[in-house]
Amino acid sequence: MSTQPFLLINTATVSGVVGLGRRDGVLAQTLLKLTTASNTVVAAIDQVLAEAGCTLDDIGGIVLVKGPGTFTGSRVGASIAKAIAYAAPCSLVSVTTLEAVAWSGFLTSSEQVTGGPVWALLDARRHQFYVQEFVVREGALLSRADAVCVGPEAFDTVRAMGGLAVCAFSSAAVPESQCPLERERVAWSFDAYPSCAGILAASARARSEDPFTLEPLYLRSTEELFDLPKVTP
Repeated sequence: MSTQPFLLINTATVSGVVGLGRRDGVLAQTLLKLTTASNTVVAAIDQVLAEAGCTLDDIGGIVLVKGPGTFTGSRVGASIAKAIAYAAPCSLVSVTTLEAVAWSGFLTSSEQVTGGPVWALLDARRHQFYVQEFVVREGALLSRADAVCVGPEAFDTVRAMGGLAVCAFSSAAVPESQCPLERERVAWSFDAYPSCAGILAASARARSEDPFTLEPLYLRSTEELFDLPKVTP
């Protein structure tokens, strides 16, 4: 296994992060705020490289959280990751926001997983939520199905199955009719955004990307972003 560190980039969520790490741990990291992420990502990369005593020539690859996420944030992170991967050159792999969220919550709350599934939830705005179910197999998370974007009934689905629900949003985003209750079979974890450790863990099974063709995933399609009707083929 290569001992070269990975550059980790997440600008897809409200709380972003840039870091440097190997499979055995995180070397350096700095948090980003969505409102200023586009202006601070490059400076944050320089900062974590300096803290770890590395240069871009020392990294073995880049792990990008490609979305779903905000339009600007996802695009900025993907553009920077692609540029570095092409110029360095180095490998580029991507993980989805839901995968990074699930792993980040699982690593810090594994004691709350008692045989039930691990759920990753992401606010898709307009009263909708992305939700994806994972199962634990030999200490690793495996996806049971692709993420889906649904309405508040996402919370009903989680309650029916139980387990650990890792939410990349605050409890204030939960519809009033769906607020967590006492003595539920669900362990709710709010404000749980991708961490460097979670991104690293999620990338263990990630596939390599071509810097020329990788595209970020947005919370909404282009048609929805600009309130245009979807074109039906």
